[in-house]
Amino acid sequence: MLRNPIKTIVPPWSWKAAACSAVVRALAFFVANVRSGHSAATKAMLVEAVYAVFAGGLIGAVSQQLRRAKPLWATAILICLGLPGLMTLAQAGVHHLAKTPHQGAGLITSLCFAAFAAAYSWFAMRQGAMLGGREATTVWHDVQSLPRISVDFFLIAPRKMWALFR
Repeated sequence: MLRNPIKTIVPPWSWKAAACSAVVRALAFFVANVRSGHSAATKAMLVEAVYAVFAGGLIGAVSQQLRRAKPLWATAILICLGLPGLMTLAQAGVHHLAKTPHQGAGLITSLCFAAFAAAYSWFAMRQGAMLGGREATTVWHDVQSLPRISVDFFLIAPRKMWALFR
């Protein structure tokens, strides 16, 4: 990925992650900035939507490339905390340059969403869903697969706890 990022990141660009990210994160910035007026809130929302397409797609593409990486725990930390954290730092810079008045709530909401979405997407990609590029899965495949994947995702912690106490 580091030697040839254009070849390894662009083809699996995660438009699914990018679109979902843009909607949720843009809405968070709109709500956080509505007290500064409709114009400021709309500007913050548009700045975030454009940035979130980049950030969400990039995190999705990197997650896809690393879905089989080992050790699993280190990959999980990188994808679920490292990448969202770096993207939030860049996001703060973008909103600073755009003079977004109320960044705090939007950044916190965005970081939490990015961390959750990265974990979920990475888990789904490890199960063969939400893939882009050469290995792309169809939206229909994802719609059919995601209910089962979602249940498995939300039951990871309870199942691990159950296994510890058996």
